[in-house]
Amino acid sequence: MKKLLLVLAVITSLTTNAQWKQGYFVDEFGDKTEKSYMRMIALGTFTNSATRNSKCIYDFVDTGKTIGVDVKEYGSSMATSTDRTVETVKIKTPSGDIKIIDTVFFSRSGVLLFGENNYTQLKSILTEKGRYVMVFKRSGRYSSSSYKAIFNID
Repeated sequence: MKKLLLVLAVITSLTTNAQWKQGYFVDEFGDKTEKSYMRMIALGTFTNSATRNSKCIYDFVDTGKTIGVDVKEYGSSMATSTDRTVETVKIKTPSGDIKIIDTVFFSRSGVLLFGENNYTQLKSILTEKGRYVMVFKRSGRYSSSSYKAIFNID
């Protein structure tokens, strides 16, 4: 019975964590402003030379002009690098189509940024209800990593 409850709790948290929710920016005093954003947390994995299929959290923030994804390796550490890179992102939609977005910037601080050139493309891909799988790599001068985020949109 305990195992069943644990499985149900995990499934519920995965579904709950993968929904867009509205948040508000704050000013320099920490007070909420009228300017809002949409946020979604996705779970997944990452692999590099030191680990394989380790936990990764993907924190999507949609400002209405860009979508930044904070990539948190091991669930808490930003995926920092000595290099700022340009990556290709592949997304498998709920209907099974594979969509490709080129020229996605991955900052040294660990943010995958869908900017002016590919924001609209990403938004048009994320219109179906259901399960998505997003994969991308980071290839720097000294290392490479691969990432997989899994999320649902209802």
